[in-house]
Amino acid sequence: MTDATGRLQRIERILWALTLVTLPVTSFRYMPFMGADSQVRPLALIPAGLLFGVLVLRSLRQRRLLVWSNSLLPLLAFAFVALVSSAVGFFMAPVALYQYTYGSRVLRAWITLCVGVLFFIVAMSMNHSEDELKFSLKWLYVGLVGHVAWSLVQLLHFYVLDVLFNNQFWGNLVDQIQRSFMVTGLTNNRRISGLALEPSWLAAQVLTVYLPWAFASVIAGYRWSKYRWLAPLCLVVCGGLILFTYSRSGILIAAGAGLLALLFVGRDWLKQAWAWLLRPFTGKADGTAPRPLEAAARVALVVILLAGLAGGAVVLSHNQYFARIWHSNKTDLVSYFVDIYAGPRLADAWAGWTIFEQHPWTGVGLGATGLYYFKALPDWAHFNMPEIAQLLSPGNQTYPNAKDLFIRLVAETGIAGLWTFMAFYLLMLGKALLLLNSPRKVLLFAGAASLMGWLAMIALGFTQDSLAMANIWLPLGMLAGMAEAKDQ
Repeated sequence: MTDATGRLQRIERILWALTLVTLPVTSFRYMPFMGADSQVRPLALIPAGLLFGVLVLRSLRQRRLLVWSNSLLPLLAFAFVALVSSAVGFFMAPVALYQYTYGSRVLRAWITLCVGVLFFIVAMSMNHSEDELKFSLKWLYVGLVGHVAWSLVQLLHFYVLDVLFNNQFWGNLVDQIQRSFMVTGLTNNRRISGLALEPSWLAAQVLTVYLPWAFASVIAGYRWSKYRWLAPLCLVVCGGLILFTYSRSGILIAAGAGLLALLFVGRDWLKQAWAWLLRPFTGKADGTAPRPLEAAARVALVVILLAGLAGGAVVLSHNQYFARIWHSNKTDLVSYFVDIYAGPRLADAWAGWTIFEQHPWTGVGLGATGLYYFKALPDWAHFNMPEIAQLLSPGNQTYPNAKDLFIRLVAETGIAGLWTFMAFYLLMLGKALLLLNSPRKVLLFAGAASLMGWLAMIALGFTQDSLAMANIWLPLGMLAGMAEAKDQ
């Protein structure tokens, strides 16, 4: 290794660490070239972009492709289909919406796709060995500390400062600080958002980026840190963050993805945990009597776990927004969604599906759903929903979207576009399953984490639609990199 190559690799590691540490900040106010109305402004894009440049420079110096993988093939196929759809959409000549023209929306959509793929490539390039994965996880969880710290400050604001000072300077201090570096301030419903734009974004980030690795470390018995207690602590912290976001999709997806992953990859762990739990009560194999202290410790652990679950249920049941799921008395599906405050999302998805039905083969062009949105809204969406009423008001300038990644893609790129994008997701699932069959513990660990993250991404795709969100690309990039390590 030459001195120049060694320097480039050290710079790469520094930039990768900065990417992981800044990942929590999803909507940085001073992000250049992202557009004044853009809410997806990942601070991590700055070091990730610089890292990509360094990777390309090293590729040129070594005269080989450092950033290529077969994982990119379905993405290239999707890009080709999206390009054709965008060209066809141009000839449809949709009328501009407010200041948004077809060309500006397509250009912006392609930029967001490039941002997402960039996160995928740098993550894949920086995770080809066990040492590199441990380095990534160390700095990934340093970034989680930022989420935790700012979430605690938000809780202080909601339950202490705001109560004591009631919209005076000290009561609004935390909101003012957040607005100094984020595009928006705090939510008004006492839900934490950490360093993300909103609570649901925080829940999505924890579900896909942080929780899977902590979960897999416990299940697979793999220690990526010298501190044995760190993975269980991270698991508890991730659960607490998701809980206090009061994100219904986040909490339900965490429970569902965790359960499925546990049943699929954690059956041996469940057997071992059950045997360990019962051991003090059944005696030892050598015939010695059970130890009372061990039995008491097991009982205390079970009580703590049950108390935690009961406490979480109580917290959720006292939150009007979350508890509306089971308090609604509506009988038909549409009225139920409206009653539980999910009507606007259903209306958005409904409009996107209507646009797909009108253009099933070619779509309307990447990023162009909003130009057809208002004509595709169902009739029931015009009543009893303030969010939709605000979109329909004469003074509105907000560009609407489907808020569902899969419906958005099929509406904008047609059936072929959705198929090629899902081929990418299925390829990633196949890589995760291959890692689960590896005899190497680190690859089994990476496979278990990737499987849980993949399940969460699929479910979250029905609630978010931006292609620039790092949390749907970076974990898959880490998976692709470790899958290549399997073949080395």
